[in-house]
Amino acid sequence: MKPLTGVYNILSTPFSPDGALDLDSLRRLTEATVQAGVDGITILGVAGEAQKLNTSERESVIRTVMEIAGPHIPIIVGTSQDGTDLTIEASRLAVDLGAAGLMIAPPAFLQPGPGLTEHFRRIAEAVEAPIILQDFPAVNGVTMSPRQMADLCEAVPSITTIKLEDAPTPQRTAQTLALTGDQISVVGGLGGMYLLDELRRGAAGTMTGFAYPEVLVSIVNAWHKGDRQAANEVYYRALPLLIFEGQPKLGVAIRKEILRRRGFIDHATVRHPGPVLDDGTAADLTETLDWVDINNLVGVKA
Repeated sequence: MKPLTGVYNILSTPFSPDGALDLDSLRRLTEATVQAGVDGITILGVAGEAQKLNTSERESVIRTVMEIAGPHIPIIVGTSQDGTDLTIEASRLAVDLGAAGLMIAPPAFLQPGPGLTEHFRRIAEAVEAPIILQDFPAVNGVTMSPRQMADLCEAVPSITTIKLEDAPTPQRTAQTLALTGDQISVVGGLGGMYLLDELRRGAAGTMTGFAYPEVLVSIVNAWHKGDRQAANEVYYRALPLLIFEGQPKLGVAIRKEILRRRGFIDHATVRHPGPVLDDGTAADLTETLDWVDINNLVGVKA
């Protein structure tokens, strides 16, 4: 697979109020995401609460999404684990079930160096699949400079794309691409909050979990067609909602509540331990959606 480009939506993982996996909602959410026109789907990421799923549940999520979306678009599966052998095991399962690529972050607190390079080299040797390197120090405590990411990509050719989420993402995107050239693509994340500026600095798209993926599709498609005016207009119109949903520590809960309101999932449950929306935040969400006039933005279906 060539370096990724376009919009890859990271799916939320739906749960029932008792915390059980809700596969019916997952099927509905997957269908809606495909219909939004995304270039691909990513599952079992941080935004998908993958760290709260056991192996059997992870397999159920992969099989369900593959059944619905696999025939239509590429599915990237997050397989990050703190152990190399565990990452290989999760990666083999994902590929066996049809994954088009693997999203892998460095193990927690394993800083750039021979150990990190060997971790990715062993994975690449054990599993034949493109790797999306996830740069997200807010979660794993690993900070990689543009030079260190470029060196890692050179040492492990299976890494085709960097999902860059360490701010300032626009500047770091440009710095990284200056070192990697067209051998590697860089996509943004962070809920799409900085998407327009990332595109300006060379990003090929975004891989994130915004609850209105069709908005991100509209922005990226317009940009790639050379219609910067249209990209700007949609981005700045949606920006208040991008910021609201992107609130640290609360974003997953807000996103799930939006998905519930859209009818894509039955419950906005975040598996324990996780945030719960208070009445004030829920009311603020309603006001933000009304202000953005989301129902009239690029064909969004409420």
